[in-house]
Amino acid sequence: ALRAGADLVRVTCPTSVAHEVQGYSEDIILRPVQGTEFEPGHVGPVMEFAAEHDALVIGPGLGAADPVLETAEAILEAYGGTAVVDADALQVVPGIETDATLICTPHQGELVKMGGRQVDDWRERMEHVESFAADLGHTLLVKGRYDVVSDGETTRANRTGNPGMTVGGTGDVLAGVTGAFAATQEPIHAAALGAYVNGRAGDIV
Repeated sequence: ALRAGADLVRVTCPTSVAHEVQGYSEDIILRPVQGTEFEPGHVGPVMEFAAEHDALVIGPGLGAADPVLETAEAILEAYGGTAVVDADALQVVPGIETDATLICTPHQGELVKMGGRQVDDWRERMEHVESFAADLGHTLLVKGRYDVVSDGETTRANRTGNPGMTVGGTGDVLAGVTGAFAATQEPIHAAALGAYVNGRAGDIV
């Protein structure tokens, strides 16, 4: 997010990992919460923190323990802004009612866990992602050899990126980049730009 133009990047995380998170960059502003993982009692402080920002990114590094997912669900149901949802937080999206504008960034395996289908042909995948995004009511950025982006009405395919990017952490970077764009752009544009820029950076490297 910092490299993609966000003016400020603030992170809330459990105190148990705050030192490690701060070590990523001196430009990150931390607001840790007590404990070793998120729990429902953290929803209030996280919501107060989130209200100060133009966009929220939730999911990378989150974990899938029941209290953690309950917390993610409560945050997304209470939030009313734009949020990029990735990784473990994706599985709670189909079951929530929220006024938030969500950009969900699953790979195909995560898409299946959300209730979608794995489709090998990218052209057929575009049709499926468009249909599923319409049913879900949120924007999808489905990662793959060709990324597919859709809000249920407009659908785009992104061809940047390469097999060398299929390693842990690349999706977290994409979520952050997309979050930076989501602070100023419409969701479909933020998702498409995020996919392109992340893939293009991987091609250059």
